[in-house]
Amino acid sequence: MKKENFDVVVAGGGSAGIAAAIGASRTGARVLLVERSQAFGGQAVNSWISAYCGFYSKGSAPQQVVYGIGDEVLQRLKAHGENIAPTINPSTHNASIRFRPVVLARVLDELMLDSRVDYRLATSLIAATRGQDGRLQSVLIQDDEETVEVSAKAFVDATGNANLVHLAGLPTNWGGEQGEVQQASLSCLIDGLPAREFSVDELSKAIRAGRENGIEGLDVDRGMIVKVPEDSYGFLTMPSIEPENFGGKNLTKNMMTLRTKAWHYVQALSTYHPDLGHAKLLATSPILGYREGRRLQGIKTITGEDAAACRKDPHTIGRAGWPFELHSANGMSFKQIKENDWYDIPAEALMSRDCANLYGAGRLVSTDHLAMASIRVMGTGFASGHGAGILAAQYAADGQTDIEKVQKILKEQNALL
Repeated sequence: MKKENFDVVVAGGGSAGIAAAIGASRTGARVLLVERSQAFGGQAVNSWISAYCGFYSKGSAPQQVVYGIGDEVLQRLKAHGENIAPTINPSTHNASIRFRPVVLARVLDELMLDSRVDYRLATSLIAATRGQDGRLQSVLIQDDEETVEVSAKAFVDATGNANLVHLAGLPTNWGGEQGEVQQASLSCLIDGLPAREFSVDELSKAIRAGRENGIEGLDVDRGMIVKVPEDSYGFLTMPSIEPENFGGKNLTKNMMTLRTKAWHYVQALSTYHPDLGHAKLLATSPILGYREGRRLQGIKTITGEDAAACRKDPHTIGRAGWPFELHSANGMSFKQIKENDWYDIPAEALMSRDCANLYGAGRLVSTDHLAMASIRVMGTGFASGHGAGILAAQYAADGQTDIEKVQKILKEQNALL
């Protein structure tokens, strides 16, 4: 079997994984990034979730709370003609950055080409090996051509579902105290839309009318059409389902159910919304958009109370300013945190309590169920990923964790602490 060796291996090529890999590589570490999809960008590109939430706080004058690698992505989007000014949602009043997924895919390709990272798309993790001291030693990766054993000094799990943590045999958390999990959604590309925003309430009214008139499968009636306002197309995120697990059998059933639901939702909107009579379903995303996966059990756990109080931490590696965004069988709802404020992401929430050289980023950061509903968004994922990458690189270089040194490097790389 072919063998390779790196300082840091990053699993997952979404917002968190890209920030981790590039941040680590800029310290001089030799970094491998492994992504099982065929494009970088995670759910933003592959599941058509076309808004970056978490870059800005909520308030009358939203302030940017994430810089570093994430801001470099924004500036590249701007250079390709995208408007990176925050859009204020008319229903929630939260600030997000809208983009076209095809443009983001190009931006991330260029970013990776300009980096020192060794990266592999269409490549899956299939096994992980730990030593007697509990540390990760190597992973097996596989594409359609070969299987490779990759050893490293440190590892970052940015897969969203804690796949590396799971393969390593380490415990994870999933869902809330009552077993509830956030609904997953299938994004639908819809054309024939007016050049404006749509409120949650006006879409809900049309969906409820469809349900009352016998259209089946419209169980969620609160959701959004995410679009660049002037475009004639957008992405509907209402077709949703609560996953039972992450296995192929359950995923197959859910995808087939949701593709049918997509037709029913567009039928309801085009029939019962006065401005959507020409709406047409063009496609459904090839990959299901998960909002919640398995979570790392870290040295420290961020709680909903921490987030709501906007608590600061001396060991911060970044800021999180998005509210608690909850998606249940009843649809979408928000619980806000303080306006124009944020809470800190402590380094210890990215550090596995059971494996000294393993770090987590993105929606698998060590949180409780409520805090996960805030920290999981992609803008914040850039911040946690950047922190995890520097933690891993510093550990690979020194064989121990020095948080003050990590913070110094993050600041040098323009992260906002």
